[in-house]
Amino acid sequence: MIKKFAWGAVATLSMLGPITTSAQAQVGPPPPTPQQLDQLQSLFRIGVTLGLPGGITRTDSYGLDIANDGQDFMNPQRLRERYGAQYNDLFPVSGVIDFRGLPIYGFYDTNSPVFRISIPALDAEGETYQNRFNGVTRQASYDLFNEYLDEVDSAEAERLVRLLLKSLARYSPVDPLAGNPNSVQSGLVRSSLDLSSGDSAIEQAANGGTNTAGDPWIVGANYSGGSSNGGRYDFMRVDGRIARSFRLTEGGRALLKFDLPISYSEVNGARAATAQFGVGVEFPLIAQRWSLEPRIGYGITGSDQLGSLGHMISTTIASRYVLNGLGRGRLIIGNMVGYTSTMSTGFTGYNVNPGLKNWAFRNGVAYDLPLKFRGFGRNTSVRASYALTNYTGDKLYYDTFHEMTLSLGIRGREESARNARDLIRLNFNLIKASDYTSWSAGLGFRF
Repeated sequence: MIKKFAWGAVATLSMLGPITTSAQAQVGPPPPTPQQLDQLQSLFRIGVTLGLPGGITRTDSYGLDIANDGQDFMNPQRLRERYGAQYNDLFPVSGVIDFRGLPIYGFYDTNSPVFRISIPALDAEGETYQNRFNGVTRQASYDLFNEYLDEVDSAEAERLVRLLLKSLARYSPVDPLAGNPNSVQSGLVRSSLDLSSGDSAIEQAANGGTNTAGDPWIVGANYSGGSSNGGRYDFMRVDGRIARSFRLTEGGRALLKFDLPISYSEVNGARAATAQFGVGVEFPLIAQRWSLEPRIGYGITGSDQLGSLGHMISTTIASRYVLNGLGRGRLIIGNMVGYTSTMSTGFTGYNVNPGLKNWAFRNGVAYDLPLKFRGFGRNTSVRASYALTNYTGDKLYYDTFHEMTLSLGIRGREESARNARDLIRLNFNLIKASDYTSWSAGLGFRF
């Protein structure tokens, strides 16, 4: 079983044949368009049109929320179960599966047993993927297609899967790897410039040198939910994070930072898991008001139910500048530029690297204000931040998104050497893109 992988059904519907630049003429009724399936809120939307005698057509639609059986949308056995006596192997049939936003078409022409597959909306402009499976009967043709999905192991098949996955980052707003704020790609970029907390060396230096030896562990968790594409996709996500920083030299200000976020998510009930790792060094400069932080990050994700697998690396450099004396608080200005690239999956025996390469730009501000009231006998603070993220390079579904965060913190006791640090922080987050909204709430601890 190959590579009904990518994972689940991306490869299931992608081991197609050669690339052509013009679609083969079809005989019979056209398949439903993805727009005609808009009433379906499913992850995978399927429409089938059956041609009947006298020029009559019958169109049905249904949805799937797990990718694994997506290739069955034109299985003659399923068509007989659905249409009963109305179905005949001599009648024309056309169908479409809207695969998380990417349309994939199948055809049986009039009086023909041949099964044809076509994907017109792939990454390379003007190209259409097509293949034909010619058996004695339609069921035999479909079985040839199904066997092909299981057995093909060639450089051409790998190349087609890579381009299909690259297209999903462009056409799908819920791809786990890239193209949206909930993806590994955006997680790497957001972690590189996180203005929602005061964990940076430059902010601790501005507090009067509370960045002492023995910097604490940071452990946090978030729960988020949201929707995209007019409510077609509903998602939830649980994030966990462990972070630690160390001074590079005794008495110095530069920090070596380690960060390990992991997450579990669901889109319309389809599960995905991701893990990331980041390491950076923050160097305070210019009177301890400005810092630079080069960073490298790695992330991986997999989901058989969404039809996705991949991993990615990022390299970034972030800048932070602190302005004190703005009321009772301080303003932090952050800027970041970075580069993200997907990587080979040859270690699995099958390379489905989509070859996505993007530049990322993230800019924002945060305002941190100590509060006058105390909680649990300790000082408190409030922090508000805003960040704008933009991508260039390969086309993505969302190349711009806005992020806003409000957090409340309980700081150390006044006699503590780290009284400007938050021991507990409660975070509320909102992310907006063109037809995408997500919110999250979380809690973080230092110890």
